[in-house]
Amino acid sequence: MKGYRTTLINGAVALVPIAAELLKFLGAFDWQAYLEPRDALWAMLIIGGLNIFLRRITSTPIGRSS
Repeated sequence: MKGYRTTLINGAVALVPIAAELLKFLGAFDWQAYLEPRDALWAMLIIGGLNIFLRRITSTPIGRSS
């Protein structure tokens, strides 16, 4: 997994709002019932900070295992 962790985490994070919006469009998910717009901004800030942290602690380029 070394070399792919950051990419996988960022990919998963990117898919969450897409999936939520798709479900909202289909009427199966009310995004605002779980996260207010103000809280969404904080969530994006925290996720961005965690991704920067992950990039700082990784010692290999993206896609390489050693």
